[in-house]
Amino acid sequence: MNKYLQKLKSLSEKDTIVLKNVIGAFLVKGGALFVSLYTLPSYLRFFNNDEVLGLWFTLLSLLNWILNFDLGIGNGLRNHLSVSLSSGDREATKRYTSSAYFSIGAIVAVACLISPLVLSFADLNALLSIPEEQIGKNALFTAVLIVFIGVMLQFWLKLINSVLYAMQKSSINNFLVLCTNTAILLCARFLPSGSNEQNIIVMAVVHALAVALPLLLASAVVFLGKLRYAIPSPRYVSSTHTKNVLSLGGIFFLVQLAYMAIMSTNEYLITKTAGNAYVVEYQAYYKIFSIGSTVFALAMTPIWSAITKAKTEKDYGWIKRTYKRLLLLAALFCAGEVLLVPLMKPLMQIWLKEDMPQNVSLVGGAIFSLLGCLMILNSVFSSFSNGTGALKVQAVCFLIGAVLKIPLSFLLVNALHSWYGVVLANVISMGIYCIAQPFFMKKLYTPE
Repeated sequence: MNKYLQKLKSLSEKDTIVLKNVIGAFLVKGGALFVSLYTLPSYLRFFNNDEVLGLWFTLLSLLNWILNFDLGIGNGLRNHLSVSLSSGDREATKRYTSSAYFSIGAIVAVACLISPLVLSFADLNALLSIPEEQIGKNALFTAVLIVFIGVMLQFWLKLINSVLYAMQKSSINNFLVLCTNTAILLCARFLPSGSNEQNIIVMAVVHALAVALPLLLASAVVFLGKLRYAIPSPRYVSSTHTKNVLSLGGIFFLVQLAYMAIMSTNEYLITKTAGNAYVVEYQAYYKIFSIGSTVFALAMTPIWSAITKAKTEKDYGWIKRTYKRLLLLAALFCAGEVLLVPLMKPLMQIWLKEDMPQNVSLVGGAIFSLLGCLMILNSVFSSFSNGTGALKVQAVCFLIGAVLKIPLSFLLVNALHSWYGVVLANVISMGIYCIAQPFFMKKLYTPE
């Protein structure tokens, strides 16, 4: 025991900060993960209709795309703040926070004003493949508008996540996720179920409030506390600092957009190729096989900003050592993904009981296991490339994957006669980056 204590005491400052955040992530976001697992059975109880529940998942998937249309401002802010906070440059910190908040605030204000008009012209029932007998036009319009406004508020308020990451307080972000997931779980578990239309509108309101309120509270705590001097103000908005955030953020935006095209179109493509009900089956597989990648992502959460800090301090030795350690950890988690395949059916029986999908197969499990392994490897590679700002390989590979994703999905669904084809297309699209990036990793920890 003394030997391990001595090792902990001998850790560098960066290792200590990362370790504290990782432990915090496992304790807090680990709880959020288990809460989210129990949310699916509660959703099944609340909606009591697979078509409507599939619609809800598809709706969230589509509207969450909006969160990536911040032109990369959040990630640009994260990297620039990591540098200004590390160097103690208060003036730069004030100008970066104000420029980012007011830039996105303008986008949110305009979007909220024009969204009712735009949505009124869209045939939402056709777009979301839900018949009017299930959800009427007016109810669907109301639900979509509520979720849209909620997502737009999150779009603005989630900048506090970038601030906390830059402060290397990632465990607080994880606590916010736990609060949101717990609130949604409790509402889905205990609110009375009504008609299809009532349920979709009630859950839209719940989701909007559950996401926005924790972010609002965290913003107040940070800007009335340690960063009181950097409270966003029009006085500190700077065209130079806005341009700096946008120039780096523009590349992040391209990467985010391409990544979302690969990872967040599955529900919609399954809806279009097989039907809304199969989205629920997809969610059951995904929840099981994303456990490993989600837990692994917890360990990666503080790495990005720590890498940015290490690069600022030119500590390339630490970057190289950390990369090798995390590759070993990734190999262990990938082995766990493979072991889940034979265990998936009994796990689903315990988890979902009588609501378990009827057609659980080892083939489906193997495809999801492979996707889980790629998501784990992506967490390692993207954390280092994002932290160093070396995004070219990511951008090129994700763009290729995004272009291939939709045609590959239709081709493979027709070839396999199963919605598994969408997930297999996801594997191929993500695999391009995970194969290419290792060949360029040495440049990220070599002195310039």
